Amino acid sequence: MQEVPATQAASGGGGRLEKVRGGPPTGGLLVWLKTLVAEIALFAKLVKIAFEHVWDRHAMCQSQATMEGKTVIVTGATSGVGKGTAKELARRKARVIIGCRNLKKAKDVAQEIFDETKQPVVVKHLDMNSLKSVRQFCEDVIKTEDRLDVLINNAGAIGSSKQVNLTEDGFEETFQVNYLAPFLLTLLLLDFLKRSSPSRVINVSSDYHRLGEVGWIEDKARGINPVSNPTAIYGNAKLALCMATVALADRLRGTGVTVNSLNPGAVKTHIVDEGPGLRKLLFNLILAFKGKTPLQGAQTSVRLAVDPDLKETTGVYFDNCAPAEPLYRSPFLADHDLADQVFHSSLKLLDCHFADVKASAVTL
Repeated sequence: MQEVPATQAASGGGGRLEKVRGGPPTGGLLVWLKTLVAEIALFAKLVKIAFEHVWDRHAMCQSQATMEGKTVIVTGATSGVGKGTAKELARRKARVIIGCRNLKKAKDVAQEIFDETKQPVVVKHLDMNSLKSVRQFCEDVIKTEDRLDVLINNAGAIGSSKQVNLTEDGFEETFQVNYLAPFLLTLLLLDFLKRSSPSRVINVSSDYHRLGEVGWIEDKARGINPVSNPTAIYGNAKLALCMATVALADRLRGTGVTVNSLNPGAVKTHIVDEGPGLRKLLFNLILAFKGKTPLQGAQTSVRLAVDPDLKETTGVYFDNCAPAEPLYRSPFLADHDLADQVFHSSLKLLDCHFADVKASAVTL
């Protein structure tokens, strides 16, 4: 991973803002004030979203359907919502594959799940910071598994400082882990999912997708962004994931593969601990009053994976085990043309690494 100072990350040419720690940007006082206003507006949105969770109801998956004979991939399942999801699906007799970076931790979780459910769990290495690792994981799954019924893109991360971290692939770390890597993972496994149909893709997003903006996705992916607030970057990535969900759902209608996204709710996970100070303080206050356990946070993922009533539901953003009300989802999600633009911009970003993926994906 490369660390890029904010001044370098924001200097993409064309008069872009250069941020300097400890004072106004070199663009002058007016630009600094505009940046400050943007940060205040972001914080106001953050407060609104955080306090909406005070009234969360902790809906549970009501379906009693089992998953016997079905194979499910859950990424980022060594803790939090992912672990809760993997455990509940194993309890329902699914063959669960955990894709994680830390193999030792994953094996410990697999043993814990087996001890509780008597269902063996498969562990495979997957590092979302490396697109090479994503491809190797997919090749391994296709080679060793007979079928894939459900793909749950759960892995996520958020930065804690305004220092821009680039992955080995040259993308901003938070954007790659939360969006580009799961987007690529899904594309690489699509043919396998089609052969196993009916099958489901489930993208775990966040309420913070409502903080995101769609434009200039290439700049956001490269860390060329005047607003380097880690929460804003996380929101951009989660919004892109939701938009790609809409675009893929449009392309896959009639194939037997459904694609949906979701908000797990206010859950105490490592992402809260890794976030910036003010965000962490706000979220911990909400969690103290009305936070969900990881198992409660997993319920929407579980319902989308198991409920036979949802076998034809696709392109929908879920919250608390049900399609989200308009108030709780970004208005961008209703714009299918914009979703299509995000899809093609994402393919363009991946083209320099995976030309064959772009060639096959554009025919969807």
